[in-house]
Amino acid sequence: MNTADAAQAWAEHQVTTLAGGARDWDVPLYGSPAWTRLPPNDPRRFAAVVEAAERWRRRQAEEERLERLADEDPAAWYAEVTAGANEEARRLAGRLARMRSLAELGTARTRRAPRQLRATPGWPPVALPGRPGQYLYPDRRRPAA
Repeated sequence: MNTADAAQAWAEHQVTTLAGGARDWDVPLYGSPAWTRLPPNDPRRFAAVVEAAERWRRRQAEEERLERLADEDPAAWYAEVTAGANEEARRLAGRLARMRSLAELGTARTRRAPRQLRATPGWPPVALPGRPGQYLYPDRRRPAA
């Protein structure tokens, strides 16, 4: 067992011992408003301190590991540090590929010549847009109403 494992085991043992079989064991974050509202002799206060110290130890260990990796293998360090950004870029690339380009959007905005309306024989007359009460009939001999 290395020192990191021993420290983690000690911290877990301390928190478990402090819990003492409690059914409602909710430890607030150290320094949070919920933590400050706890009575001074509440074992959850000490448990929060132990958990905060363990989180800090893990963070420091991770920073040291990354520094060693940067010194020993810069390419591996770069790949690890940028892995999250690369995954996000892959996720966005599909969405960006489906989006229309600026040129495509500009083409879509251009005005097209109005479509010539035609009435089809056998169908009802077509109402003329912007001309209430006027209709287009398939038979040109019939006047528009």
